[in-house]
Amino acid sequence: MIKPSSAACNLDCDYCFYHETAGHREVGQRPFMGEDVMMAIITKALAEARHCSFVFQGGEPSLIGLPFYEKFVQTVNRLNIESSPIHYAFQTNGTNIDEAWAKFFKKNNFLVGVSFDGAPRLHDMHRFDAKGGKSARKVLEGIELLRKVGTEFNVLGVVTDELAQNVDLMWNYMTGHGHRYLQFIPCMESLEGFSTKPFLSAANYALFLKRLFDLWFVAWQKGEPVSIRFFDNLVGMLVGYPPESCDMAGVCSIQYVVESDGSIYPCDFYCDDASYLGNLLTDDFAMLDAKRAEIRFIEDSPNAIDECASCPWKELCRGGCKRYRDEGGYRFCSTMQEFYPYVIRRLEHVASTLVPKSK
Repeated sequence: MIKPSSAACNLDCDYCFYHETAGHREVGQRPFMGEDVMMAIITKALAEARHCSFVFQGGEPSLIGLPFYEKFVQTVNRLNIESSPIHYAFQTNGTNIDEAWAKFFKKNNFLVGVSFDGAPRLHDMHRFDAKGGKSARKVLEGIELLRKVGTEFNVLGVVTDELAQNVDLMWNYMTGHGHRYLQFIPCMESLEGFSTKPFLSAANYALFLKRLFDLWFVAWQKGEPVSIRFFDNLVGMLVGYPPESCDMAGVCSIQYVVESDGSIYPCDFYCDDASYLGNLLTDDFAMLDAKRAEIRFIEDSPNAIDECASCPWKELCRGGCKRYRDEGGYRFCSTMQEFYPYVIRRLEHVASTLVPKSK
């Protein structure tokens, strides 16, 4: 995961966790990524892995400009002498997408994720431009350009209390505009601790998941399926597949987040000083792995709360992502205790129509 623009962004979303994280670092927002860091990423990744996924995020990764990505792809093509499989992904707020960006993504097989909170009215409640104005119109213009040129994309929404209380509005807007690949992440709280007025309560998250599942299941029954990443993973887990979403695995995965100056962190949710692993300009992956083991980032990631051991939903929930936990346990434990009994029979029904994984 690569952050060429560091934490820089042209929006000022009031729930942005990365802006808050960068603000608490000794060195917060870094300058745009230089060619030395770009070359270190490409050469060391190609030398280390049989296949590479380069995932660009921010801040807003488009701020560094399209020429950076054109050179990145050209360099990968030139240095990939082993013809290793290469995958690209790009998570953006969508406001800077023009025809040149859309055609570049299409030509180079980028999977683009566009952050949009389900409907213009809901989106504009939290995702402001730099002047405090609305941003939905520009995002939707970018989405239409991606659709026009045939770029593969999905839509990522942040679940807040407002979205949770307006699931039908969101669903009707998204499906009515032809969106069939959706992701939702519950709004994240500060690393400093849960705020006194969180953007999303556990009760409202349960409300959101239950109503969203109702709509998802009806669409599936009608032969008009909509991909919801969380639900898709649950169905796969019931069949016997491991979750592809790392936050559903019960233990953190091995990944590398590269800030624009080459600083390496173990997770996009933990780009803080306490989780700093080293710098790709001076350290190799063995050194970075050793530092990650030293701080026990993966080893201490499973949920060790006693109640999880006897929970009937532990094989599906697995204690939740550790970024949503504190000393008291998983922030959305009550959410899942309400959600799984409500959906399990229907989930099992969908799973029963799939071919089981061979043992």
